[in-house]
Amino acid sequence: MKYKKLFCTAVTICMALLMTGCEFSAGVETLLAPPRLTVQQEQIYQALQASAGTNISLKYPKSGERLSAFTVEDLDDDGEKEAIVFYEVGIASAEENPLRICLLDCQEGKWRAVADYTTPGASVECVIVSKLGDNQRVNLIIGYSMVNGGGKTAEVFHDEGGGLKRTLSVPYTKMDICDLNCDDAQEFLVVNAASLSAPATAAVYALDENGSYYQSQITLSGLFTDISSVVYGNLPLSDPVASRSGRAVYIDGVSGATTVQTEILTYHDRMLASQYADSAERFPNTTRNAGCLTRDIDHDGEAEIPVQTVFYGYANAEDSERIAMTNWYVCRNGMLMREYSSYYSINDGYAFLLPSRWEKQVTVVQENDAVVFYVLDQEATSENGRPVVKQPLLYLTVVSDWVEAQSLQQEEYLLLRQQNGNYYLAKLAKTDRILSLTQSELLFAMRYLSS
Repeated sequence: MKYKKLFCTAVTICMALLMTGCEFSAGVETLLAPPRLTVQQEQIYQALQASAGTNISLKYPKSGERLSAFTVEDLDDDGEKEAIVFYEVGIASAEENPLRICLLDCQEGKWRAVADYTTPGASVECVIVSKLGDNQRVNLIIGYSMVNGGGKTAEVFHDEGGGLKRTLSVPYTKMDICDLNCDDAQEFLVVNAASLSAPATAAVYALDENGSYYQSQITLSGLFTDISSVVYGNLPLSDPVASRSGRAVYIDGVSGATTVQTEILTYHDRMLASQYADSAERFPNTTRNAGCLTRDIDHDGEAEIPVQTVFYGYANAEDSERIAMTNWYVCRNGMLMREYSSYYSINDGYAFLLPSRWEKQVTVVQENDAVVFYVLDQEATSENGRPVVKQPLLYLTVVSDWVEAQSLQQEEYLLLRQQNGNYYLAKLAKTDRILSLTQSELLFAMRYLSS
């Protein structure tokens, strides 16, 4: 399009300006610099240097809500906050891992290091601070990537006598804390993929009033070589399990080179139980492409499992010509029930939920950069096995260029949403009295995936 040519020309001009001496105000070194420390963090860092020396570098968690090298919390419940800092020493002895933890305390307005610990990890994956179960002590949960690609390990600490006491160390593929049984207390959930020596498992850890762990572990039925995601969903009130648990854990596990499956667990009376797993006797099973992960597609608090089939009219087409329909299933009494059918674009980050009256009546065709929904001619067949279509009903497209988005709106496209640098646009075609959509139906059917 002419707008793309204009864009390329603008880029070329900018590059020429850079080559003639015009520079960005920030160089590469600035862009790669660590986050600027706050006043409090600078004070803690100076105290760390006074204890560990100046030949150190801060280490930052890779994921989670706590992405700072500094964790500042009241760990001993005395009304004053302590600091945990992750760092590496410049030169470590052969017997020690370079990744370390320093515990610092603030006394009379000044920070000082009170304890220092080596770790088993090569890097920090995530940090969680939470109470667990019935006990009121504050726990520090740290996930590490292990040395030499040896998986990941989670350790649980609490402050005792002015130092950190480790109470639990477990391997994990995914970990999280969640109120699994809706009793207003958090549990520690650990999910592990299968290895050469052990099957895939899920385990829950929590503390009783005396500070002892109670644990429940279950072997997952799937031969999961990795865990893609763990999500939670409320169970429907009509399900008898809901009165006992109230929440389900949906585990998407890698079951093949490019496929995932879902297993659903509940937690009640300190026990994990499987509510759904694929089997030869059940249809449909949950095996699908790896990018199709369980999510709450309609934002009702209940998770849906996406399972793919072939769109109407493509049954006789070559595999490379087929377009997938994604059906979204909920679990009812240990069985899957279809709640929606959709066109699901993982790359463009949206799902379009098909109206119920479109079932077996409407199909989809990809035309240039648009996805077009057509009325299906159910009586006609084609030589290539592709669907024979009648009148169009809806055009959907996603563009990343603002000028192109403006141009499409001049062609009667509606701008539905701007998200993550993309513009989502649609054009309604009022060509069928029954099957054509209203604008409100269109807005309801479009579901956007968070980044």
